[in-house]
Amino acid sequence: MIFTDVRFVVLLAGCWLTFFAVPRVWRALVLVAWGVVFYAAYADSAVLVMLELVLAAYAIGRGRGDVVLTMLVVALLVRFRLGVDITGTSRALAAAPTTEGILLPLGFSFLAFELLHYVIECRSGRLQPAPLVDVAAFALFFPCRIAGPIRRFPQFVSALAAATPTVENVYAGALRVLTGLFKKLVIADVLALSAAEVSYAATPAHVWRVVLAFGVQIYVDFSAYSDMAIGASRMLGFAVPENFNWPYLSPSIQEFWNRWHMSLSAWARDYVFTPTGRRLFKTRLKTSPTAIAAFSYLATFLVIGAWHGLTPNFLVWGAYQGLLLTAYYIYRTHIPGGVARSAWFQSRLAGVASVALTFMAVTIGWVPFMTDLPHSMTLLRLMFGGHP
Repeated sequence: MIFTDVRFVVLLAGCWLTFFAVPRVWRALVLVAWGVVFYAAYADSAVLVMLELVLAAYAIGRGRGDVVLTMLVVALLVRFRLGVDITGTSRALAAAPTTEGILLPLGFSFLAFELLHYVIECRSGRLQPAPLVDVAAFALFFPCRIAGPIRRFPQFVSALAAATPTVENVYAGALRVLTGLFKKLVIADVLALSAAEVSYAATPAHVWRVVLAFGVQIYVDFSAYSDMAIGASRMLGFAVPENFNWPYLSPSIQEFWNRWHMSLSAWARDYVFTPTGRRLFKTRLKTSPTAIAAFSYLATFLVIGAWHGLTPNFLVWGAYQGLLLTAYYIYRTHIPGGVARSAWFQSRLAGVASVALTFMAVTIGWVPFMTDLPHSMTLLRLMFGGHP
């Protein structure tokens, strides 16, 4: 794990000392330099790729060479996402250890959405194109390059201008890092041992135990990485978005996605779901609100599934989430008002049942996420009493 590596600690300490030692006008350049050092230390083959992506985003944001540069960015991202050129880069930047074929999102994926955010905001006129050094500092800010959260450029620039070395920031940041380390090493890594049994789970009870272990493990693991990234950023004076808010206590699938990987959900809402729904609404076709919502949810979660990996199992997982959200939308918009206000719907028992039902739906969805599609279909049959 990179966060526990001595090199990362040295990098963070060196960045902290030099960042606050130089005049504010030089701080963005300091972050760029340490970002390059980070990639040189952990994935030297990625340094040029990262710089190419930064230069492409900077140029596209200024309206230069759109077609050629966009094709370059897409080609680079697809190459790494499809694993055509699997090198030490992919393995070094994995957000978490793998469990039999699982490779969680790479640093490239988070960078792609952050740079797309910057480009879209610039081209829409909502954001003024920034100097190259600021774009590079945003992209190469290494505490968040491992596993997010997905940040927004205006907040980063504001923090860059206002960052000050305070005891409170260092203490709170270090405590958050230690919290993440505890969650990762004491809880997630232990649960990963049970989740790794997915390759030979052969009975319904065994499969349920493995899938439940994986569901809790991926939450604790990913939230631990977010804690460490947020804490390391806080030590440098940067506030980055929270990523998890007790998602398994959600009473609905919509609420779950408002609490799970919140920076990704917010990005997908702003740049996929809302534009898709708005465009459908403006068409001359007589499209019902339900059809618009269904198409928007499916499109959004197919994008999110592809973001995790361009393989059938991730696309199935994305489609499943989109269908769950569509079903909840239909339920929420078509249930009679009197029933919704009934004593049962307002009772504590109904709230507990809603949380349990949401947790079960999400847990079932983890099956295609954790293994390839043919094996996941076998596991699902076993879970519900079928034969392998």
